[in-house]
Amino acid sequence: MKNTFRALLFAVLLFAVAACASQPGVIYESVTPAGFKPGSAIPAPAGEVILTVTGEISAKNSGDSLLLDMQTLEKFGLVKYDVTDPWLKSNFTYTGILLKDFAKMVGASPAATLFHIVALDDYAVDITFAEAEKWPILLATQANGAYMAVSENGPTRIIFPFDDFPEIDKVIYQDLWIWNIKTIEVR
Repeated sequence: MKNTFRALLFAVLLFAVAACASQPGVIYESVTPAGFKPGSAIPAPAGEVILTVTGEISAKNSGDSLLLDMQTLEKFGLVKYDVTDPWLKSNFTYTGILLKDFAKMVGASPAATLFHIVALDDYAVDITFAEAEKWPILLATQANGAYMAVSENGPTRIIFPFDDFPEIDKVIYQDLWIWNIKTIEVR
């Protein structure tokens, strides 16, 4: 009986270790906690507006829109992780706001299902809330610890954790790495 119990316990532990090892997870590090709570009033920008958020949101500071400068955007809370950028063919440490946290901070409607993201050149992509919940997608504000100028694909861009989630199809999702973001509409 004692040996049977030990064998069973060993099998359960072995199964648990194997299950954990087979489930990749992104390793991201918290950089700064959020300076706002979801539902908090978000002030009008004091600096240059880098992002306009519209659509099914409750946080507004300019008519039906939420205008954000870099300082205010980064008060949504920052995390960082390393990833191989498929466009720049190099490893970067990107810092930014998790897209799922961004949705909470802008007061996305419970009925909303996607982010419609438009770049300065009017290139547009849609990322679903389901994808943002499934993977830690970043709305990046920094690359390798430095802010990104427009000439360096900034001031914000979307980053997918390709290296930590092999199930993310690089052929499909590479084109969703939108940069020079000017607007996000919550739909």
